[in-house]
Amino acid sequence: MQRVKLFGLDFVGDATIEQVAEHVLVGGGTEVAPEGWRTLVTPNVDHLVRYAQHPTERAVAVDAELVLPDGAPIIWASRLLGSRLPRRLTGSDFFSAWWPQICAQGLPVVIVASSNELAAMLRAEHPEAECIVPPMFEATDAAAIATLAGQIDDAVSRVRPSAVVVGLAMSKGHELERVVRSAAPPDGTAPWFMLLGASAEFYVGLQRRAPGWIQRGGLEWLYRLVSHPRRLAKRYLVDDIAFVPLVWREWRSTRPRSGAS
Repeated sequence: MQRVKLFGLDFVGDATIEQVAEHVLVGGGTEVAPEGWRTLVTPNVDHLVRYAQHPTERAVAVDAELVLPDGAPIIWASRLLGSRLPRRLTGSDFFSAWWPQICAQGLPVVIVASSNELAAMLRAEHPEAECIVPPMFEATDAAAIATLAGQIDDAVSRVRPSAVVVGLAMSKGHELERVVRSAAPPDGTAPWFMLLGASAEFYVGLQRRAPGWIQRGGLEWLYRLVSHPRRLAKRYLVDDIAFVPLVWREWRSTRPRSGAS
């Protein structure tokens, strides 16, 4: 797959979401990490802002085999910066393309679910799926992260899954990925570690996604803001303003230096 370098990350540039799902299903690619894990992340503006503040989270995305451009502002910025990304490749669209094929083929998978309700709905479609539902915890709770990582390690040893799907908040997922990947999976396996946030919740209908015309207009963030103003107002209207200087610095870094030969 063609990669487009932007904000220091190697975004997938030329594929459709169906091609990405097929790539994952057939185990394509040669960029397998030495410890055997392969990571898929779906950065949006929230992620990029956090990456600038949290180097350990950024390192997860830098090392990932597949980096999908989830946020519309990233696509817009790519056009401004001359590193054109043709389309959004969202985590929700990826899960919707990938999960039915996992179910149809009966492939082993481990899912870290956000609730027992979500786990039950996913198991109804794929009874062999191994679901782990952790208690609520903060991303800074090292003990909780270590406990959950141990559960994943045990499930991977037993199930030997093709993928581990983490459906938690990005800060928790990135820290969990760092801890889990410190332990090698069973010999002969190279499972995917996929940070997909609420993608499974959108798929089963526990959360409602924006209508298609809003998604196509790049206003899905606004739909979410209107739907959850108390939870998202600070993130979208205050924290994410930091994306503007990120774009400015990226633009400056791509301009020829004055006086350069």
